Amino acid sequence: MLTLLFGALFVLPFLALGAILWLITLPIRLLFGVVFGGLFRLIFGLGGALLGLIIAPIVMVIVGVALVGAFIVALLALLTPLIPVILLALLGWGIYKASRRRPQISGPF
Repeated sequence: MLTLLFGALFVLPFLALGAILWLITLPIRLLFGVVFGGLFRLIFGLGGALLGLIIAPIVMVIVGVALVGAFIVALLALLTPLIPVILLALLGWGIYKASRRRPQISGPF
């Protein structure tokens, strides 16, 4: 407890000094914010908008391809439990094909 009290006594003057410096420099910071901030906001705002117009369609295509791929993967994940049933059906079809009689071709050949 004594350590926290000592730390508070050490830190509080620096907090007060920081608040005083913040208030003293406030008008200068406001002036720079109005003069240069408006200009920089305009330049970077237009640059960001142009960059967004160029990059947004590319991002939309990539997102569309990713969504289609995710849909296909989700569909395959839902069909995965049916693999044993499909294999059994293929086995039955193969047995049927192997045991069926082939028709005799009669003709000139």
